[in-house]
Amino acid sequence: MSTFARDRRSPDRGSLTEFAVGHPQRRAFDLIENLELLRRAPAQPSSLPLSAVERSAAETLMRIAQAMAPTLNEIRAIAVRHTIVGTDADLLRNPAVAELVAERFPYQQPDRAACRAYYDGHSQEFRDPDLYEGAEILIGGDVTDHDWRSDAYGRAERIIAMLYYDRRVFNDLLLTSAASANARGGRIGPVACGGWESEVAAPFFTLKAGEVFPLPVPSRQGFHVLLMERIRPGHLRPFAEVEAEVIRCLAARSRLAAAWRHLESLASNQGLSASPI
Repeated sequence: MSTFARDRRSPDRGSLTEFAVGHPQRRAFDLIENLELLRRAPAQPSSLPLSAVERSAAETLMRIAQAMAPTLNEIRAIAVRHTIVGTDADLLRNPAVAELVAERFPYQQPDRAACRAYYDGHSQEFRDPDLYEGAEILIGGDVTDHDWRSDAYGRAERIIAMLYYDRRVFNDLLLTSAASANARGGRIGPVACGGWESEVAAPFFTLKAGEVFPLPVPSRQGFHVLLMERIRPGHLRPFAEVEAEVIRCLAARSRLAAAWRHLESLASNQGLSASPI
């Protein structure tokens, strides 16, 4: 019988009976955390024999813990199912494998204080995205026509020069720069970075508030003159609104940490290293 059983103490210092009837996921997690210690404990007679209930609870929870922690053969099978190839050493230090087996592990429910500390230390994760507002002038035409391209590029350069001098003339230039109303461009946003599907989105999102992109930007439609008017910072969502999201995040981190510890244990038993690639 292990030290755990002989002393009738759980990893959280309660009696085995109290340990067994508590939250089952947490109890299985604690057993997994202490699995190697329990396996190494000398099998000596106990001075405090377990009752039938305590023995049954200990055996049941140990079987649960061992079943949840995948063996090396199971990890090989998981890798095959997800077309992950490599030696045992490669598999045991592969982040994709760790992510796949993490769901096998229960997690410790974080308390409110831990959630609040994570929220305060990672506020950017819970901030709404910045919103970008700007405009464009499109000089549209046949982009395969070399002569048109040369003329249109020159016109776009002159528009940029005028906007550098006085951005207030943008609306006037918008009306007079294109051959047709549907080829003029217009307002952009408000939109988050990555939320505008356009060939010219990448240069647009590099601009700071008040800036004009210094060169005409080509696309299949023609040449674009890009102006960033303002950037509205995203608001930090209140803790009460994101608390459930924080709990899920910490639970995932807890499971992944348990998975890495298990992979390291398997690697150690095989004389390998399980440090992440």
